[in-house]
Amino acid sequence: MAAELPLGKRDRETGMSVPPTLNAAERPRILLVEDEVLIAMYIAEALELQGFEVIGPYPTVARALSALQNPQCCDAAILDAHLRDESATPVATALAANGTPYVVATGYNRSQLPEILASVPILAKPVDVDELVTQLRGLLGK
Repeated sequence: MAAELPLGKRDRETGMSVPPTLNAAERPRILLVEDEVLIAMYIAEALELQGFEVIGPYPTVARALSALQNPQCCDAAILDAHLRDESATPVATALAANGTPYVVATGYNRSQLPEILASVPILAKPVDVDELVTQLRGLLGK
């Protein structure tokens, strides 16, 4: 996609975000791998308001790996470093093998993460949506 993603606008009367008008083919697909339901809902809604198509959320390594079986699954991903009692390393490995860029959202610091997770952009939880959008646009070259 050559066009820059427009920022979401705010309705003058309500102050609520209004999604940018992009057709489905223009919306970057973002795989969301997050096991905390409220965090996943918050991130998904915020990204959709900014013109992204959210794939997921997937709360387990197995489900995320299943989604990645489709080579057209996503353009980029957001990966929680730990999914309940599982490390997200297998998902990171699959994303890297597919050449899919991703960011890690975690409560851990970089030194506590496996190398594959610590070598990509890391966002501290709670995630700042503006920073997340900036990171995703950077990964996508927008």
